[in-house]
Amino acid sequence: AVVSTQSTGKKEKKEPKVEKKKSDGEKKKSDGEKKKSGSGEKKKSGSGGLEEGAYWLDERRMRRVQVRSFKGKALIDIRELYMGANGPAPGKKGISLSVTEWRALCDLMEEVDEEILKIT
Repeated sequence: AVVSTQSTGKKEKKEPKVEKKKSDGEKKKSDGEKKKSGSGEKKKSGSGGLEEGAYWLDERRMRRVQVRSFKGKALIDIRELYMGANGPAPGKKGISLSVTEWRALCDLMEEVDEEILKIT
């Protein structure tokens, strides 16, 4: 691509940046990263474009869980991501739970599992 600089008006030839994809054998695990496939995947941030404290719930469908702080309060954010200009970005579909709400949800897991079994 030919690019002209504003200050000198000279035209320079710049090569486009091309990232070489690594094969599965060349991929390295980052610290704390667990490689699993499918739903419930616990893949820590780093290579997946996620922030610290974020885990893939379902990487294929771009759903993640993230523990973060907002205005000094801890939140558990469960959200769908979309592919933005700079990589994965949080979308509108999701919910942020307080620690109290998260713990209440965790306490309901057995009851929810029983209800799932009733309809499946």
